[in-house]
Amino acid sequence: MGLEELRSEIQEKDREIVRLIKERTMIAEEIARIKLSEGTPLRNREVEKKVIARYMDMGSQTGLDPEILKEIASSLIKQAVDSEAAMMGTKDHKKVSIIGGAGKMGAWTASLLKRSGYDVSIIDTAVNNGLTIEDCKDSDIVIVSVPIHLVKGILEKLAKICGRETLIFDLSSLKTPFIDTLKDMAKDMRVCSIHPMFGPSARSMYDRNLIVCDCGNKDAVDDILALFNDRGGNIRVMRVEEHDDYMSYVLGLTHAVNIALFTVLERSGRSFDDLRTVASTTFNKGLDTNRSVAMEDPMLYYEIQHMNASRDRMWSLFSQAVDDLRQASVSDDPSAFKRMMDAGREYFN
Repeated sequence: MGLEELRSEIQEKDREIVRLIKERTMIAEEIARIKLSEGTPLRNREVEKKVIARYMDMGSQTGLDPEILKEIASSLIKQAVDSEAAMMGTKDHKKVSIIGGAGKMGAWTASLLKRSGYDVSIIDTAVNNGLTIEDCKDSDIVIVSVPIHLVKGILEKLAKICGRETLIFDLSSLKTPFIDTLKDMAKDMRVCSIHPMFGPSARSMYDRNLIVCDCGNKDAVDDILALFNDRGGNIRVMRVEEHDDYMSYVLGLTHAVNIALFTVLERSGRSFDDLRTVASTTFNKGLDTNRSVAMEDPMLYYEIQHMNASRDRMWSLFSQAVDDLRQASVSDDPSAFKRMMDAGREYFN
């Protein structure tokens, strides 16, 4: 058999693989219908682990790389969960208003809820639809998706416009600048706060983290969980007072490290293209993240750094760590450097 004939045979196998994936997904959707009728959660992580283990075992038995089979199994699970989550809907046809819905994350949330059957309205000056914040008075759910420094003012207006049964929540990366407003409103209104730990480029919530901040109103937390449960994500509920301390490390530190890295590279005098020709595996692994940070909105990242009330301890630890690393690196005695490496290994283990 010639080269072209073999390539044609591979193409046919590829078509067969895609057909089987489609059939597998359709079976998963049938399972989802049963789960929905029985009120069973869509995701079963124990079953997912067994599927992955089964694929890796089949890989070992057939001489294929188990890690490759693990990636294939994970992708198939994601496809199935995404298809199942898309079947989630609402029978109530609740009215949702998204303030700032023309922005990236607001638009992402609008798309998610529209697919589930919610009646979504966008309130944004960038959209010429005649709607204003006053139109939130008839909404069942109001979502605030505006820059951090504007959230407090929006919430204060909503407190005067919306009824007590309206679910109100924001999507902000920080909560400190308006935490008192959230807690005051939550005393007699269904007010909560969430933080999707992913960007608008995410195609779904599968295995993505979503933080739900309890501002003191249990009904609001329950409403949020009902809204976002069974969409494939990982939901963590915490007190709103805890949120920004976590973010000082998860966002603030991560952004700081990446900004410092590309600043050093930019000041090194060596071009990016030049460095890529000698890049190591470690350098390349972090490159996508580093470049994506450089392309983000500077004002958003400035607010995340500047407006976090927990920033000072993070910066103190970061500065001390850099100084300790510099001292350990220039010392002729490797023990301090080794202690830092050992401590990191122990932390991750």
